[in-house]
Amino acid sequence: MAKPSTSLLKRRLDIAEIVRKQGEIKVDDLADMLGVSGVTIRNDLNYLEQQGYLKRSFGGAIYTAQQGGAPVREREPVASDKALETEMARQLAALTAGNEILFLDVGPILRKSIPFLAEHEALSLVFNDLHHVTFTSEFLCGEHVLLGGKLSSSGDSTEGDIAIASLRQHQPDRALIVVDYVGENGIISVTSEARAQLLSALLAVCPQVIAVIPHRPVYGETRFAVGNLQQLAGVVTPQVVAAEYHTRLQAAGMTNSYTNNECLTWLNPALQNVK
Repeated sequence: MAKPSTSLLKRRLDIAEIVRKQGEIKVDDLADMLGVSGVTIRNDLNYLEQQGYLKRSFGGAIYTAQQGGAPVREREPVASDKALETEMARQLAALTAGNEILFLDVGPILRKSIPFLAEHEALSLVFNDLHHVTFTSEFLCGEHVLLGGKLSSSGDSTEGDIAIASLRQHQPDRALIVVDYVGENGIISVTSEARAQLLSALLAVCPQVIAVIPHRPVYGETRFAVGNLQQLAGVVTPQVVAAEYHTRLQAAGMTNSYTNNECLTWLNPALQNVK
């Protein structure tokens, strides 16, 4: 059973989605839609404004998608728009199941998937991102395992031989990972050598690995190979990233199983029944 605070975050994520779709909405309308008081909605809107999801207006809220006008100088999400990150997180969580061991890779998109995982009973979570600790303890009731190992240079995740050995010991049934780039030959890669080593080990032991590719490719950066697209059971991408990688995903046998105006979910039929 999900912890009580799960409904709070889910409601706030729903509000962010409603405001994104409608552009502008009044507090009273949100209260009627979600069956809560206007005071509760105002508190939710204050929180969402602080997090950058929207902007408060008189008696309501306005959607504030960030427009990309400046050239991209370094890696950044296709939409620094947090609602898009939430939609990717939602689609990733929809590809998981209960009664299994799930590995969760690093980063804010995967962290946002945690509340959506709360509906799965008996879900055990294995992860190496220290920032996931608070979210997992707050929203999930199953077993939570933080991989041992040395701290990364950024100090927010574990890596190295001990982390890899711990990952192999726990043998996850499914994994959600972040991929930085897909080559023309189908090779998937990331920009951290230590992460590449951990994810390569993951692909060797986990039968259902699902990746989110949230960024446009940044050409000329150093990358480290993780594996091949054909080893992935599924891929979630924003629309603009899917346009860049469409041919490569199809060549790997991926089929588009779900699409909305922002994101696409691709599945590998050859791996859908592998456990």
